This record gives sequence, C-alpha cells and structure tokens, in this order.
Amino acid sequence: MTLWKNMKYAQHLTVQEQHIVDYIVQQPQAVFDNNAQQLARLTLTSASTIVRLCKKLGLKGYPDFQLKLALELTPEQRQSGNSTAGEKLTVERHIQTIASVYDEALVETQRLCAPVVLEQVIQWIREARRIDVYGSESNYYTAELACARWNEIGLTAIAQNNANHHYLSSSQMEQSTLSFIISHTGRNPSMLDIARTLKSNNRRTVALTVEDSPLAELCDYALFTYPQRAGMLGKMYSMMSAQYVFDILYAGTLPEIVDTHGEDDTATSSH
Repeated sequence: MTLWKNMKYAQHLTVQEQHIVDYIVQQPQAVFDNNAQQLARLTLTSASTIVRLCKKLGLKGYPDFQLKLALELTPEQRQSGNSTAGEKLTVERHIQTIASVYDEALVETQRLCAPVVLEQVIQWIREARRIDVYGSESNYYTAELACARWNEIGLTAIAQNNANHHYLSSSQMEQSTLSFIISHTGRNPSMLDIARTLKSNNRRTVALTVEDSPLAELCDYALFTYPQRAGMLGKMYSMMSAQYVFDILYAGTLPEIVDTHGEDDTATSSH
C-alpha cells in the first residue's frame, strides 16, 4: 500500500491526527510548502502531533514523510486539493475537533471530581462574606466569569490577577473570606506566593490545579482540573476544565427555587 493510501485509511488515529490527515488530503501541497511547525499552525495542532502521526505511518519523522510523499505524488496531484470544497471540509473538521476538545475536557474533569470535597467547598462558599478568585492571564478571565455569576445571586465575589500583600495580610480581611487560586500547572510563582501568604494568615483557600502540584499542597482543598496539553488548542482543555468546576460550584450555591406553578394550577383547578 502506498503512503498516500496508508494515510487516508489509517486506523486508530486521534482526533487531532485525523484532522491533520484530512487537511493534507485536501491540500497536499501544504506538506511541501511548510515544515512541521508551520503545518501545525495551519492545522491548529502541534509539531509533536505531526511527528507522532508520521511515526504511526511507519516513517522516521516529518522530513521522511515529505520525501516519500514527494516520490508518490505528481505535480498535478499535489495541487489537486486546493479547492473551496477542501476549505469547507477543513471548517467542518474544526467543528468536530473543538467539540471533541470540550467533550474530553469535561469527561476527564468529571472523573477527577471528588463529591466530598466539592460539598465542603460549597459549604464554605455559603458561609463566606466575600469570595476572591485569583488567576493570571487566561485564568483571570475564568475568574471574572465565575465571580460575575456569584455576584448575580447576591454573593460578593471579586476576580484578582495579582497579589495585594497589604490586603492579603490585613487584619481587616474577613476571616470567612474564601480564596480560590487557579493555576493549570500549579507552579505559577505569583499564585504560589498568594497561597503562601493566605496560608500564613490562616485564610480559607481552594486551589484549581492539576494533581500532585505545589499549589495543591499549599491550599486547604484542591479541585483538580484536566492538564493542559501541547498544541495550539492545548489551553482550551484546561480552561474548559476550570470553567466546568466553577459551574458545579455555582450550581451548588444557587438558592433553592420554589416552584409555585403547580400550586397555582391546583388552586385554579379547585374552583
């Protein structure tokens, strides 16, 4: 079987690897116009994923893949995939790829959830007069969204992107203040600094981080998120994971909704 057919009909590929194959089938010239890193950017994957695909196809690496494919395809075949149909298929594959990222992140985070820990954290949220959520870069936007939702139901929640040591060490800081600290690696220096300061002042802290991280060790409780993966879409896994955890906490702190609709229906029907 030729390399081209082997690639088109390869089995047991990951979603990202299949996405790369589909892209190459539609735009084979991209293999010869780009190195592994450039092709990774075009396919929203990583160079390591492309190299891994090459090895699954029985090749030594990407240069070997380029060489063997060049020997198989004529100049006309190399250009055959540059079409609007190819672009449409690429968009459709993106739709599937992003859906699979969300699905994997949520399923794996659900596996990491510890109901006993979540119940205790939810109880602390209910007792807190103030909630602080710390996160830097993309984690700060996750913190803002979490706080916005709690504020909507009457809880005081504030997103923070750095350490205010005067505030962290202040005796005026409410003892019931609950602090969430987000770090997908658990090794962010500024987040570790915040955790240490809060711990030294006996404040309640909850980490959103990966298992076996320094941040998890510093906080009272740790809610584990799915690890960030390599590639252009890598951060999406950890961001979706953290958002899922905050959504669980938000749902757990919602006030009970009394359904009076049924009572009204009953009252109406009794007349």
